[in-house]
Amino acid sequence: MKFVKGMLIGGIVTAGVAMMYSEAMGDNKRKMMKKGKKIAKRMGIL
Repeated sequence: MKFVKGMLIGGIVTAGVAMMYSEAMGDNKRKMMKKGKKIAKRMGIL
């Protein structure tokens, strides 16, 4: 289970970095914020 949890957290971190990069580029900031909020909710579940 630790491996699976690590994979999930790793995926979330990767997604967060990708979002920061996209925001830095100025691509669809509102959409990125919505995705960020969704991931934050998932983090709360984990």
